[in-house]
Amino acid sequence: MKQKLNIEEINDIDELRKLLNFINNKIELIESSKKALCDLILKNHEPICPNCHSNSINKNGKYKGKQNYICKECKKKFNGLTNSVFHHTHLSFKQIEQAFECVLHLFSIRKTAKIMKVSIKTAFTLRHKIIVCLKDIINSFVLNGDIELDEYYTSINLKGTKKENMPRMSKKRTSHGNRKRGINSHKICIVSGCDEFDNMFFAISGTGPVTSDMIKEHVVPRIRNTKKIITDCKSSYESVAKEKNWNLKQIKAGTYSDEDNNNLAEINSLHQQLDIFLSNFRGVSTKHLQQYLDLFCFLRYLNWTLDYSDQLIEFRNKIFIKNTDINYLNVCNNYSNLDFHDIYKGYNFHPLKTTT
Repeated sequence: MKQKLNIEEINDIDELRKLLNFINNKIELIESSKKALCDLILKNHEPICPNCHSNSINKNGKYKGKQNYICKECKKKFNGLTNSVFHHTHLSFKQIEQAFECVLHLFSIRKTAKIMKVSIKTAFTLRHKIIVCLKDIINSFVLNGDIELDEYYTSINLKGTKKENMPRMSKKRTSHGNRKRGINSHKICIVSGCDEFDNMFFAISGTGPVTSDMIKEHVVPRIRNTKKIITDCKSSYESVAKEKNWNLKQIKAGTYSDEDNNNLAEINSLHQQLDIFLSNFRGVSTKHLQQYLDLFCFLRYLNWTLDYSDQLIEFRNKIFIKNTDINYLNVCNNYSNLDFHDIYKGYNFHPLKTTT
């Protein structure tokens, strides 16, 4: 039988609810202040100059509760929010934390905007402010021990490019991709690798088949203290392995492993997971693809190292201390370091109006 509450217990419940509402209102008030955001950032690291990265700074008064600083080296003035994801934004801490949660759950831009109660452009800008900060984190990952290397190829996606900036004529979407077949100059080459300790990386290296120069530039800096490196039979790896004295094991085409049971199962599995991950966004523009590759690696890192309940806090704390130059005006710029006009120069396309 259900136990009935007496009058005193009911009064206690009412008092607790009033206290809970008071606490919630206090938290909301604190979270909406810029000073709270500054304090949260400075709690995780000492302030440094966002211009020259010097830690030789002086305090320079306060404005609206925020501590200002001046750099002794370059004389630039800044505060705790300068060049952070909070810079030039009127969003509250609660809205920004909602943005982190939406990125973590791979929500669409429209759903994120609805949850945060902001415009689609604001949600898009904040997403890219967050994921561009992952670059330094992912670049710090290095591969050790037994390493698998392979490439992932995808077609160029010009999504979000204005008509006057298009390097070629727009064409209808088809299930057959671009006109050229096989691995060609219109395919993005993404070099990738993973090791026995679950470290990984994905990096856009250029277009067309992988070359030894691509491997030297994007793969070699990621490798430390390797026991053996497993690849397919591309000759590009052979020349680099000979130069770097790698213990190279190559898997012949049409086979799954060699006589020593070396295989590329782990990296091939990651490529399948990447396919599923990118499908959540219904087409990622090539100019922003590297940021999404970094997000993929970081989410794998969170899943393998932390419980689900701790992932949001770790994600937030990692990003709060990073600097970004993404803002509302430049978020749609090309950050891929690929010259699309050079790639499509054979098309001899000249739009009526071009902008730089």
